[in-house]
Amino acid sequence: MGNEKTNILLITTDQQHWNTIQALGNNAIKTPNLDRLAEEGLSFDRAYVSSPVCSPSRSSIITGEYPSRHGCWNIGVELDENRTTFAQLLQGGDYATGLFGKAHFKPVLKEGSFEAPPHIHDREFWRDWNGPYYGFEQVAMLHGHADEDSSHGMHYGAWLTEQGIDPSQYFGPKGGYREGSWELPEEYHYTRWTADKTINFLDKQDNSKPFMAWCSFQDPHNAFLCPEPWNSMYDSEQLPSFIEKEGEMLDKPMLHRYLYEDRMDELGIQVTADPGHDTGGLQCLGHTNKKIGYERARKWLASYYGMISLIDYHVGRILDKLDELGMAENTMVVFTSDHGEYAGNHGLWLKGPIHYDDILRVPFLVRWKNQIPAGKRTQSLLSLVDLAPTFLELAGQTKVETMQGVSQLTTMKYPDKPSREWCLVENRAEANFYVKTLIRNKYKLNYYLEREEGELYDLENDPQEFINLFDDPSYQAVKLNMFMQLIDIYGELEKPIPTRQSFA
Repeated sequence: MGNEKTNILLITTDQQHWNTIQALGNNAIKTPNLDRLAEEGLSFDRAYVSSPVCSPSRSSIITGEYPSRHGCWNIGVELDENRTTFAQLLQGGDYATGLFGKAHFKPVLKEGSFEAPPHIHDREFWRDWNGPYYGFEQVAMLHGHADEDSSHGMHYGAWLTEQGIDPSQYFGPKGGYREGSWELPEEYHYTRWTADKTINFLDKQDNSKPFMAWCSFQDPHNAFLCPEPWNSMYDSEQLPSFIEKEGEMLDKPMLHRYLYEDRMDELGIQVTADPGHDTGGLQCLGHTNKKIGYERARKWLASYYGMISLIDYHVGRILDKLDELGMAENTMVVFTSDHGEYAGNHGLWLKGPIHYDDILRVPFLVRWKNQIPAGKRTQSLLSLVDLAPTFLELAGQTKVETMQGVSQLTTMKYPDKPSREWCLVENRAEANFYVKTLIRNKYKLNYYLEREEGELYDLENDPQEFINLFDDPSYQAVKLNMFMQLIDIYGELEKPIPTRQSFA
């Protein structure tokens, strides 16, 4: 008997700004295959992460839970392998499941961690081990970015050596942030390898049962470096201007101002992850455009765009394979990113606890032929914590009670019918530094717990988030209403509540 259930293909990138798809308004970037997805499917213009950090966001994707429940509150924190994931549930429902590319559910710098050196460079182990992992029965993994030493680890590193490649020629402890293109030939680049592994998985499906494949690219994460011809694809002088405004930090919380002024040590943040980091362990680099110079910042942006176009090319190969195998009609394809990137806007780069939409909002495309509208865009809110419930409903399963996301399947079919009225972002950047964000259709509230500071933005009239209304007397009612709603939301997220068995 043939497969009657819908296949699922999830394609993710790492640290991709929401406005990096040509079909959705960025005429400076070349993304013909993502454009194809947008034209054949639905674009969620307001998709948000549960946390703008890799491990917490990825953990929310597979568990359907916010970081405050699943416990992986930052990078360097392991996701409990006993957490229920959509991959486990789909596999139990007769789906073939595979994860290809970056996982990052465990610390990647802690010695002894499964995803950290020296284990990731044990070539013999990775040649023989293919899963299961967090419910994915078949995996082919790697971790690291650009020419970092960790980038030639896991299955990818074992494959490189089988190809006769000496990793020391292209990777090393001094990798990252250098100028120029990467000498690694594109045919050996990890983006191609991740696409190849996904394509190999698709080739092996015989239609006897449905599949769920996660193709997890690890770019366009910093360091901003890629091979030719992609690294030279863009003229840095022809790219969009950075979104920034002189004096825009004057009405912002202390974090913004002190980060710009290199005074992070005065905030009293308990640094647990990287005590030697000059921004207090908070990842973003301060006013980077001024620190490194605008000329170099624009070169970063050109390489960043090149990395995205390289990914786009391989997304096209995967879509072509679905067509070749006759699977396109019966496969839901989702494309998104685990979080965004400041990309020079507001003077910032990378990611951190400054919650501009640059890092909270992500591209989100979904194609399900003949089932959802093609070439449409929706302003309905979506959170990445919704992916697990959505995939389960698509597979005919009921989400487990601990899942806090909501299925977006109805909105995918009827884009004007929103499945949620708010999005929540949690960012415990350090143990004693916690930012919570509530996004509604019009307003966004950022609150820095125990610091009595925050931000309130009118996203309709100030989409660039230049004007902080948090202390504006005329917006105090709006602020109070959003704080009250935040309390109500956490009351709702405490469910499921155990059944009361008696009066006492």
